[in-house]
Amino acid sequence: MIPIVGVRTNEQVRDNLACLDHPLSAEHLAKLDEISRIEPGFPHDFLAKDYIRDLVYAGTYDLIDNHRA
Repeated sequence: MIPIVGVRTNEQVRDNLACLDHPLSAEHLAKLDEISRIEPGFPHDFLAKDYIRDLVYAGTYDLIDNHRA
């Protein structure tokens, strides 16, 4: 959580920051990760295609150490 701080008094600062005193459980975090996941889309999908990768790397992509499969 990120509080939006727009306050005029110290009490308002304390009230706004109090939301940080309520940590989320692992289950809640997992659910938020699940529903906020996005598909990378273009150009990621385009560049991940085998035939494009072969063109970009001239067929040497599999020879690169630490590449992502």
